[in-house]
Amino acid sequence: MRLFPSKTVKILSLDGGGIRGIIPALILKEIEKRLIIAKKWKPFYKLFDLMAGTSTGGLLVLGLSVPKRDGQGNFTREPRYMIDDIVRFYETRGIEIFPRWIFNNLRNLVQAFYEKYDHRDMERVLKELLGDATLKDALTNLLITAYDPENRTPFFFKNRPNKKGWETDLNFYMRDVARATSAAPTYFEPALISPVGETRRFCFLDGGVFANNPSMNAYIEARKIFPWARKFIILSLGTGSGSEVLEYEKLRKWGYIDWIKPSLGTPLFTLMSHGQSESVNHELEKIPEVTFFRINGFLEGIKDNLDDASPKNIENLKGMAEKLILRFDEQLDEVVRYLE
Repeated sequence: MRLFPSKTVKILSLDGGGIRGIIPALILKEIEKRLIIAKKWKPFYKLFDLMAGTSTGGLLVLGLSVPKRDGQGNFTREPRYMIDDIVRFYETRGIEIFPRWIFNNLRNLVQAFYEKYDHRDMERVLKELLGDATLKDALTNLLITAYDPENRTPFFFKNRPNKKGWETDLNFYMRDVARATSAAPTYFEPALISPVGETRRFCFLDGGVFANNPSMNAYIEARKIFPWARKFIILSLGTGSGSEVLEYEKLRKWGYIDWIKPSLGTPLFTLMSHGQSESVNHELEKIPEVTFFRINGFLEGIKDNLDDASPKNIENLKGMAEKLILRFDEQLDEVVRYLE
């Protein structure tokens, strides 16, 4: 499908962050509320030309684009889940992926030597949520990140029916894509998955290894899918950043173990992810044809753990989302004006 040169492409990009994915989910819920008030409501897959995600962000966009089945078991052009359903998933099912009994000092120590969680719990939940839907069943264009350690290269799961030759893109079950993009080192073992109908297998790690904020990847992909577009609107939602100040006097005494210590929030990985994200934000803000909305903030008084699905922490994260909604009130209104 060719687009007119004046076509504006709208992109949704969601960061990684484990259980903190409830933050962008709640921000999307607020956007939906404002769309209803403005009498502009549509399912998110109709509002965005491309949805991109890393890790928990990948799970979110898969949830928003997986189709509902009709009475005969055929996929429809309606979404299986609304944003309320996805918020509820974080509130009630996160504890199944990140069991609370494991979240203790002993398991944090074990995490230095083995994966912290049993991947089979995650796979069971993902199969229940996404069933047998594949990428090519998705209701809109998708881009979801993962990393291929065997070939030392980034990998992008794609659904892009608007692009010529898209039929040759590898197709995977959505549940396997969610597993791959969320295979965070030390938390879960790598994902080993196969394309639909094939026997060859691919090994994947969490996309946050190279793109915790996939906004730039999404922009580049959108340029490929929509070569005639002249303007790009990008809504990029974060999952909160750690607010602890890492001062020289503390860092100079750290050794290898301190930099990767789970009880400290794996500082090396956290800082690398934050640095990548901030670099992407800076770059996109400088591209003339891009209108870039970035909504994120520091987790003040909240630990930046990926896996604390306790009721108390869920409430803290919901409070963080409320603060971001207040802080970015005007930007959210502007986003709603662009969406139709």
